Amino acid sequence: MRKDHLYGLASAVALAAVMAAAGPVLAQQQSPALDAAVSSGELPPVAERLPANPLVVDGPSAGSYGGTWRMGMNGGGDNGLIVKTVAYEGLVRYDHEWKSVLPNLAESWEASADAKEYTFKLREGVKWSDGTPYTTEDIAFTVEMYQDPDYAANSWIDSKNNPMTLTVIDDYNFKFTFEKPNGMFMETLASTDGLHITSLQKQYCSQFHPTYNENADADAKAAGFDGWALYLQDRCAWGWETIRFSNADLPTIYGWVIDQPLSANAQRVTWKRNPYYWKTDSAGNQLPYIDNLDMRVSQGGVEELTLAALNGEIDFQERHIATNVNKPLFFDGQEAGGYHLGEVIPSASNTLVLQLNLNHLDPVKKELYQNKDFRIGISHAIDRAEIIDVVFTGQGEPFQVAPRPESQFYDEELAKQYTEFDPDLAAEHFAAAGLTEKNGDGIYLMSDGNPAKISVDVISALRPEWIDMLEIMQLQLGAAGVEIELNNIDRTLFYEKRPAGEFDAQVWAGDGGIEALQEPRYYFPFSDESVWAYRWAQWFNGTRPEIAEEPVDWAKEQMDLYNQVRAEADPEKRAELFRQVLAITKEQFPVIGVSLMPNSYSIVRNNLKNVPETMFNAWLFPTPAPMDPVTWYFE
Repeated sequence: MRKDHLYGLASAVALAAVMAAAGPVLAQQQSPALDAAVSSGELPPVAERLPANPLVVDGPSAGSYGGTWRMGMNGGGDNGLIVKTVAYEGLVRYDHEWKSVLPNLAESWEASADAKEYTFKLREGVKWSDGTPYTTEDIAFTVEMYQDPDYAANSWIDSKNNPMTLTVIDDYNFKFTFEKPNGMFMETLASTDGLHITSLQKQYCSQFHPTYNENADADAKAAGFDGWALYLQDRCAWGWETIRFSNADLPTIYGWVIDQPLSANAQRVTWKRNPYYWKTDSAGNQLPYIDNLDMRVSQGGVEELTLAALNGEIDFQERHIATNVNKPLFFDGQEAGGYHLGEVIPSASNTLVLQLNLNHLDPVKKELYQNKDFRIGISHAIDRAEIIDVVFTGQGEPFQVAPRPESQFYDEELAKQYTEFDPDLAAEHFAAAGLTEKNGDGIYLMSDGNPAKISVDVISALRPEWIDMLEIMQLQLGAAGVEIELNNIDRTLFYEKRPAGEFDAQVWAGDGGIEALQEPRYYFPFSDESVWAYRWAQWFNGTRPEIAEEPVDWAKEQMDLYNQVRAEADPEKRAELFRQVLAITKEQFPVIGVSLMPNSYSIVRNNLKNVPETMFNAWLFPTPAPMDPVTWYFE
């Protein structure tokens, strides 16, 4: 049984007991928006829609019903906004401080001493948005779909590294058994990765599968699909895929349900309250307080969303619009726009991560990029102080890709190594990497006689400052003898290039600054996001065998250590093992950072209440969803 502060089984059970003691509540209430449906008999009374033991969640103050929360999506593929506002409903959840795992759909759990078995008890009486009971039948169906060999979800449910089996005990109790110890499993469940297991309703989705419907293939072809698998994916997309939010008929367990779905031509994605939502405040008022959500789909990018926020047309948002360039505009526009700025502490360690492709298909570039001296040379050729002054108005400090100062794994040597701007030292390292000859333009020549030119893939639509940073780096590195070419592409092509392996470099922000243990993509070849060693990561995860490459020895040593991290149930032992991973990262210096990501901000409409003044922000901690927006309300 887990007893440490993150898993907190004892505290979880105690909290569940407190919740049970708080209910049933006699004064159960609902939004007036549902009164007519209840009066007409279209909906049962609120007491019949709630579970026997609803999850009680309180904001700083009791709220009032009504209103529409307005926000903006950056194009039709911005499913991340939905995950970070609506879809964070797993078996468990994180607390506001990103420290403890709390009950959610599961009201309690138990873990074996060897961290192989995890037994859960579902909250009895929870219903999907169509009124169907949520039971272990849905868990079992989801596992069946994810483990279907025709799909490759690459999730913990169908992991080849640590296979999982499900045992259903009864309608509300079940057990996950892993082949190997999985000491970090509760953190996985509390993150966005935990949303997979709660994504599919058997009653609805089974109609598209031939195991449950012998006419599934014929139905699919009648609907215009080549076969049942494509039809099933279109109707019940796994996890958080964009098309999942294009089907208004798909039952969910979210606080709001789709009213106007996402589509290729959608100008807005709208949501209305879920009448079967299974959370209340301590007075028995069914949550959420806010009735509707309105997500405008901007095809004009960040600029359009920025203008909307300045005009007071966004009630809360930090995604996309909270850029460094925008901050003075938003600060000056607070009074006119009727909003104020909240503080957002980013999880990202770095404003820009330059990832050279260590698995390049060109053998000359592969050898050069794998040479640590070449990477050190590039790092010393970057004048970080100039970039911080020009792009970030002096905010931040030179920093490599490393755990942030807020992290338990902060290591000043790792964070600061090779950040000194020193062209002479850069030249020494370039020479050590075999670069001694230059062409007439002052660019080093590689071993094949071609100039040392690096084409850097970037998505400016995500972070406009990346282009500004790269243009400065282009001049700095050019003066040092390395040519940089900017390749500004869309997000789809950005991802498609990775398996092909023909790119020189890609840039991203430094995920894993706080949640380093869970998101070590830049510290060793961990996942598909380890772009710098994409093919080594496939070898580590047992995926895409057609392109997987056996890593070099130091990376394999890290992988072995991290597998021990995953298996270790004791948090202190896990931390010590992970520090060994980071020690190798420090020695090998696989990726290049620029500066510490400064604190960001959010736009908060003045009449929107219960919004925390400060919050963390990460993908695994999908802000603002862990801050319980179902308790926010309009004054």
